[in-house]
Amino acid sequence: MRTGYVGLGNIGAPMAHRLADATDCLVHDVSPAAAAAFSSKAQWSASPAEMGKAATFVAVCVRDDGDVRRVVDGADGLLRTMRSGLIVIHSTVAPATVVDLAGQAAACGVTLLDAAVTGGPDGAARGELLVMVGGSDEAVAAATPPLRIYCSHIVHAGAPGAGMALKICNNLVTYIELAAALEAYRLADALGLDPEKLTETMSANGNLTPSMAKFIDHRRSGPDRIGREAFTASQHALVMLGHKDLALAAQVAADGGPALTTTGHVAAEFERIIMEGIGR
Repeated sequence: MRTGYVGLGNIGAPMAHRLADATDCLVHDVSPAAAAAFSSKAQWSASPAEMGKAATFVAVCVRDDGDVRRVVDGADGLLRTMRSGLIVIHSTVAPATVVDLAGQAAACGVTLLDAAVTGGPDGAARGELLVMVGGSDEAVAAATPPLRIYCSHIVHAGAPGAGMALKICNNLVTYIELAAALEAYRLADALGLDPEKLTETMSANGNLTPSMAKFIDHRRSGPDRIGREAFTASQHALVMLGHKDLALAAQVAADGGPALTTTGHVAAEFERIIMEGIGR
């Protein structure tokens, strides 16, 4: 199987490295400079369309719905040249986007799955991502061997779009818990408490999830560990991602779903909560 990976960003790059280490791999990114890190292990494709001529499994990890549509069905998209094989979408996008593109792909003889991931860059580098997949049993079975190269846990959520729906629900919890943890530690500080006592308490009673613990540690040690400028940039990136993902949750819920009251409050205040005390 010749594979391809489009989108060599924060999490895409370590996923692509694992794929390139294990397969004959093509890579592409909007920034040609990203090719440098893959010069010894993967072949650069000038466009998704060029990649589609050769690859039979292509993973896509770009920013948003518009980018995914351009990669899959744009003027230089994969479907301009692919006539068989699998496309898996790792980007977090609207379920409706996946359903639409899956239909277009099927018309070209290509199977498109949504395969949303969680676990971060470190998990990707270790091959320990969790992937939430939407598609038929047959399609998921076909995609499983290459997905196993960088994912240790595969959840088949249902039909096309279900993987994204599951990821959106999961993200909703993630951003709310990060905001809650940050405010809890700020309150503890204001009350004169040792923050380690709060960590000890919430670790013992199960309130402190691994994601929260990692986030709080980064907030406390990040400026010294990676430098103030890089730390501030990381928090800006979190805000941008949070706004996108929480907006997706609101978008999905607006189509006959429940009122996401807590999510709405967190979305409205997310930038203030995260950036307070850091600066812009």
